[in-house]
This record gives sequence, C-alpha cells and structure tokens, in this order.
Amino acid sequence: MVNPPGEFRTPVLPLGLASIAAYLRKKDKDINISIIDAWAENLEFEELKNRILKTQADIIGVYLVSPIYNKGKNTIKICREALPNSLIIAGGPHPSALPQETLKDIPQLDICVVGEGEISMHEIVKGCSLPDIKGIAYRQGQEIKLNSPREFIKDLDILPLPARNLFPLTRYRIHPPYGRKNPCLTMVTSRGCPYQCIYCSKDVFKDSFRARSPQKVCDEIEYLITKYGAKEIQFYDDDFTLDMQRAEEICDEIIKRGLKLRWSCLTRVNLVDEALLKKMKQAGCWLVSYGVESGNQKILDRINKGFTIEQVILAFEMTKRIGLNTICYFMVGLPGETKEDIQDTLNLVKRIRPDFISCGILTVYPGSQLFKVMQQEKHPGRLRVLTRGENLAGTYFGKGNYTVFEDNLTFEELRKIAQKTTRQFYLRPQYILQSLKSIRSFSDFNYYLTGGLEIIKSFIR
Repeated sequence: MVNPPGEFRTPVLPLGLASIAAYLRKKDKDINISIIDAWAENLEFEELKNRILKTQADIIGVYLVSPIYNKGKNTIKICREALPNSLIIAGGPHPSALPQETLKDIPQLDICVVGEGEISMHEIVKGCSLPDIKGIAYRQGQEIKLNSPREFIKDLDILPLPARNLFPLTRYRIHPPYGRKNPCLTMVTSRGCPYQCIYCSKDVFKDSFRARSPQKVCDEIEYLITKYGAKEIQFYDDDFTLDMQRAEEICDEIIKRGLKLRWSCLTRVNLVDEALLKKMKQAGCWLVSYGVESGNQKILDRINKGFTIEQVILAFEMTKRIGLNTICYFMVGLPGETKEDIQDTLNLVKRIRPDFISCGILTVYPGSQLFKVMQQEKHPGRLRVLTRGENLAGTYFGKGNYTVFEDNLTFEELRKIAQKTTRQFYLRPQYILQSLKSIRSFSDFNYYLTGGLEIIKSFIR
C-alpha cells in the first residue's frame, strides 16, 4: 500500500490504510503487507519507484485524494513501470467520488474501491471474481464496470486496531494548535456524518453514522499510551459528540480507567451542552474545534449548515466558561457571499473570542453537493482550478489540485481577506502577550515558536 508524496511538512498517518492493513492481517496472517508512505518519508518519485520495485508486490493499493490528485496519478504510473504485472488499486475520497472517471483518466489503474475499503480489499486479495465484489469499479476489456455499492460495516467494534506499526511513526507531525504534548497520535472513533453541508464530500463513509463503543475507544487509547507513550490524542472524527451520550460515556471510561493524557476533538456547536463539556474537560480534553463557517445566518442556511448564530455564541460561551480552549473554523468565498457577509463573520469571531482561528477559502471537492450543482450549471458562480503559479500567501493550500469557487469575489480578493484576517488575529499585541504568559516549559516554548513560524510562513509563501 502506498501513500503518495504530499505538499506539506506535517504528514498525517493515513488511518484508512492502517485500518485496511490491520483487517487483512486479521483475516489472513499469510498476507505479506508492506507500507510506503512517500509523504512521511519525503520520497521523490524515482526513489519511490525503487522502493516499490523492491517489494515485488502482486497487488498495489494507492490512497488517492483530490488535492494531490496529480501526485497520486504519477504514483500509479510509476507503480506500473516498477511492477508491470501487478494489480493496481486506488481507494480513498477521490476514486470513491469519481470511480469511472478516475479509471478513464489513469490507464495504468485496474480497480477503484468505492467507499469503505476493508472488506472489498480482502475480497480482491482473496481472488474473488471482480463482478461479484461490491463497491468497486474495474476494467473489463475496453469497458469500465461499476458494481453495486457495498453495505457499510455496521459494527465498527469488529475492526482491529489500525496497524500503526507498519508506518514510520517518528516522521508524523501534528501541526499547531494541535499537538501541544508529544507524542501526539491520531484516532478515529466513528464513521459517517448525517449533516448535509454543501461543501463536504462524503463518498467514503456517506451519511450513516456508525461508532465504536466507549470500551473499544478506551482500549485503543490505553494501547497508544502503553505501546507508544502517547501524551495527547487528536480525534479525527467529523463530529466527535454527534452521539452526546456516547461521548459522555467515553469520558466516563477514561476517568474510570485513570487514563492520563490530553486530547482534542472536532464537533458542531449544536452538539454540546454544559454537562458534556465539563465531563470532557475532566477526562483530559483541552481543545474543542468548531466548524462555524460563517457569521451570517443567510449564508449558513444556504450551505445547509443546520445551526444558528445564537447556537454558535452559546457554544463558545459555554466552552470558554468551563475552561476549554477553542478553535473557530470559518470560510470565505461561500455561495452568494459578499464582503458585507464576510464582515458579519469577522464580527462574530470578535464576539466569540476563540483561542485559535482557521480562515479557509472554500474548496470544491468532487462528490460534494456544490460540485454536483456546478457540474449541472445550476449556479451563477464559476469554478477555478488554481495553477502552480498562483500566489497562495495567507491560504492553507499547497501546490496541489485545488478548485475554488468564485462568485461575487475573485480568488485573489478572497486570498487577501484570509491573509489579512489571520495576520490581524495572531499578531495582536494582547494575543502575543497572552501566549508568552502561558509558557511554563521548554515544550510550551517550542509549541508557540513552531506555531508562530508556521503562521509567518503562510503570510509570505
């Protein structure tokens, strides 16, 4: 299995590949699995090709995401050059959204896995007949066939822990504001999100929310502490508290077992209350990330966000009162948004006073509702594919395959707004002074230094 080269200096362990690897090993201990994470190991394509050749693998699985699609495409090309007789499979968000298109565009590719990969990959490895394998697209002569969807795994507790030991763990870096205590590792405890935000691509796990039991979640936490010395965990779930009772039970189990570590999570402002936030803090949570997106109710409704400005204000007030840090995610360039609407967002950010912000520019991903609407030409806006020569200062984009949405404002106007907003927030004298006062150790100093340097780089990139 191959994770293609990336664009950023903070590679994240691909837990999807780790889960598939663990599942295959559980099903058949005779399967010989190698992992090459070219992003984490900073491999150039020629070196990656040599590494692939040395494996002599019969089957190659490549993880493919839209922002670095060209790098994934090139990775598949060199896989074919290195091992011309191997079966090459692509999985992940991009082939799940566009399976037939991906096969048409990459002639070296044999199969696309659509959706969850564990069972489909196992059936492929076992040698099942391709027409009988649900959840794949494949070549049959000159034709491309798309099989019926695979049913989702209902009980996630049956899955083994991700095979982290197959990955170069020392090479992964958690970017600030996460990862205040190292080693900081990542976990996913649920799959699927029932909300319908128009910018989100959900072709892997879809709308059906499924979650591991609190006991299994804490088994993994305990394992990460014992095996890898974890001091902090970042939960990558889309909505960690979507089942609020389950989230509270996870906290109770952490407290009951005496698991001492810090952790952070992402959730929605309408999925917390004061009792849950208190329990989260008691269980070691230090940071809650909220996807606010806009400070204008009209825009929130237009993107199907499903909550109100009042709920945003209440959630931040509760979280701050209880003593948890907050990060506010918001975007500019949403459909129909004007400079006045963006000012509403900036005014809301000033009011809720988060500890950290992330001001992004709307990206249109294959599979999202907005992508489908734009394909059908049902919106007056336009899509623009960023080129390698673009000025990306002040954005979170790398030199990848990004498609942005231009409506009332151009990308350059949005970029300048994002750059100015981030600069003004983090370079406030009171914010810098507050950060300096909170330094209690060398690790704290290193944390703020690293974060500060990353912010400065984003201004001048």
